[in-house]
Amino acid sequence: MRENIYYWKCDNPLPIEEKWVYNDKYTLSDISEVVEDVAVYHFGKKPLEVSATGSAGNHYTYNIVYKDKTIFFRSDDGKMDDNYLIAEKAAIDLAGKNGVLVPEVYITDTSKKNFPVRYQLMEKVVGERMSDFYQDNTLDRIKVGNELGAQLAKMHAIKLDGFGFINTEILQKENRIVGLDKINKDFFYKKLDEHLNYLLASGFLSDVEATNLRKLIEKNEKVLDINQGYMVHKDIAFWNIVGTKDKINAIVDWDDIISGDPADDLAIIRCFYGEDIFNPVIEGYQTITQLSDDFYQRMWLYMIRNMIWKAVFRISMKYFQIDGKINLFNQDKQKSLREFTYNQLYIGINELSKL
Repeated sequence: MRENIYYWKCDNPLPIEEKWVYNDKYTLSDISEVVEDVAVYHFGKKPLEVSATGSAGNHYTYNIVYKDKTIFFRSDDGKMDDNYLIAEKAAIDLAGKNGVLVPEVYITDTSKKNFPVRYQLMEKVVGERMSDFYQDNTLDRIKVGNELGAQLAKMHAIKLDGFGFINTEILQKENRIVGLDKINKDFFYKKLDEHLNYLLASGFLSDVEATNLRKLIEKNEKVLDINQGYMVHKDIAFWNIVGTKDKINAIVDWDDIISGDPADDLAIIRCFYGEDIFNPVIEGYQTITQLSDDFYQRMWLYMIRNMIWKAVFRISMKYFQIDGKINLFNQDKQKSLREFTYNQLYIGINELSKL
């Protein structure tokens, strides 16, 4: 399970050299033959085509094409002892029942009894990754932002026990979604010192910056004392949303789902996007749920925490060295990813310091 993990992609114990494979995984370790075997096993016939989607990250995703339908395949690489796909399935199903736009998951197999990977077979959602529309400036930012805000408000209305990553043992034994941590603060501080030390050792932050950042977090930590956890996607960005330039069809990639503070999800959005996206999201959100008086204090604090791990992840995965292959933004294309990351961290620091 993920007891000692703040963010799976940077905190899991897989050696960094093996993580680097994910930067070019479809070339270095393609699993299309396994995907075809999975398709034959479940559907009884060979697909017309198995094609990699080219998606980034630590999961493999393929389209399995039959004459009458296309199935979306998603899996890990089989190297880690992590069965979190079952937590994703449970969260997706519960979110869908509460009006959140999600794909249907047909099959989830984390046993590795028949194949060397843990995988899901799921609905192929109609539409494109909405990051494509965002990056080419065709996205209707107000309409989509409003819709995304409303979707998040529905998701954040779902109460969960505990905090942090889902306890998959309890989920399997009792069919209950329960976070691994008893209090929100325990999850927030997990790996924080390790992350700050990494940014210090790598030269991303100076000693003075790291010290002041830790003090700022401690000064505001009282807002972490919340009594109830809610469903938090934890990776809301347009590459995890499928639809058209003016309509969301589904929120996907639930690998980072936690029980936590709704302000954390909204902070993730602010890690990537400016006010042109964030403000319409907040407007849409408030059509369903009003913001608390301390919302912005919480949101900026979570933004800082998220930018810390994002900096660790981007440095360790050599993203700053393959800058041209990393498409995270459009209005900031003139900046390097390192500069963008640093600037986003300091947006959070400066805004929180004002409160």
